[in-house]
Amino acid sequence: MMFNAALAQAAPDYVRTISFEGNEVTEESLLRQQMFITEGDEMDIKKVERSVQAIMDLGLFSDVSYYLAEDYLASDAEAHAVDLVILLEEKFYLFVLPRVRIDDDELHLGLQLHWDNIAGLNHSMRLLFEDRGSKQGVQETRQRFSYEYPNVNGSAYSMGVLADKTNTVDENEIDAVIDRRDSRLGMDVTRWLNAEGRTQGWFIGFGGELRQRENRVISGSLNSETLDAVLLRFDYGYSVVHEYAYNRGGKEFGYDLEVSDDRFGSNTEYVRHLLYYRSYYRFKSRPGDNLNVQTLFGHATADILGDAAFSLGSSADLRGFDNNRYEGNTLILVNMEYLTPTDFHKPLRYVVFMDVGSVYDSFREIRHENLKTGVGFGIRWKIPRFVKLDLRVDVGYAINDEDYHISFGARHAF
Repeated sequence: MMFNAALAQAAPDYVRTISFEGNEVTEESLLRQQMFITEGDEMDIKKVERSVQAIMDLGLFSDVSYYLAEDYLASDAEAHAVDLVILLEEKFYLFVLPRVRIDDDELHLGLQLHWDNIAGLNHSMRLLFEDRGSKQGVQETRQRFSYEYPNVNGSAYSMGVLADKTNTVDENEIDAVIDRRDSRLGMDVTRWLNAEGRTQGWFIGFGGELRQRENRVISGSLNSETLDAVLLRFDYGYSVVHEYAYNRGGKEFGYDLEVSDDRFGSNTEYVRHLLYYRSYYRFKSRPGDNLNVQTLFGHATADILGDAAFSLGSSADLRGFDNNRYEGNTLILVNMEYLTPTDFHKPLRYVVFMDVGSVYDSFREIRHENLKTGVGFGIRWKIPRFVKLDLRVDVGYAINDEDYHISFGARHAF
């Protein structure tokens, strides 16, 4: 941040103008919504710095700074006014990533499209196309579309939509081989509860989703069937996570409720509760380091469309274990990771981590089954010129299974 100490001592009485430089794509209305100070207000450097951080937290800029125009010191009628200029360095908002995953020794290849700051208003769109290979003569694929619309028409409401379609050949059924085709279509609306409508702080959300599972029998004695589930969602929580040059700081926590019932036209009766807490610690003596902690506790009353409500074993929860190694309707999970920058390139950081948790069929089993533990190390590379692109490679060792897995990702584990 740029600040002239002599100007601070002059203590200007009020802000005459606020302007922005470098926002070739981003609309000024979006930037002004993040400001804690406006024209005509008494000059307050702390409010200016909070505004700069709020703009940085949008994730759209690789750097945000400011300066105070010096002509306000002129000895005329406006000698106690200041012109505030916010300097912005925009990121690249459209890029395509190759997607390569090894899932239980199967190779998945695909492409991901990331388009951020659409229309200069911080809208974002994600597209995923994935080829999972052929099994039993059936091509396994996945297509996913999501769109986020923060601050709808400048309001305190944000909206998101999701569409997902996947097919997988299941050879584990005793009496049949099934081409399982799953689809999801959902929408969520969030109301941010601060007075300015910023997308941080306390929030309340509502949503709904239609899920469908078509079990096409390829061979065997079972009959094909189609199941539907209509889900309603409610969530309430708090989120203030700040973006810095190389890492994050802040916390978020909340409660998420999901309900499915035959009164909604659903084939499944199901209630799922999830409590979550995430904290991202920074240290004054080592500002490039992070200690990140996540805690999840969940419980569901039944399966949903034949699947357990929770599963563990992936690159984002219980690292080192096979994908979906454990499934159940009660979840306990704690993730901890410590990140520190390399000496030669600060956006490239080393990480060590520990994941501890398990899933159970019911609460009663918690006391009788041991927690599963994964430990490991990896590399994180924050690409400052792209929005939310944090490449990672992890080597996880599953203590319970005495096995290890290497996983890759293009965003934070949590």
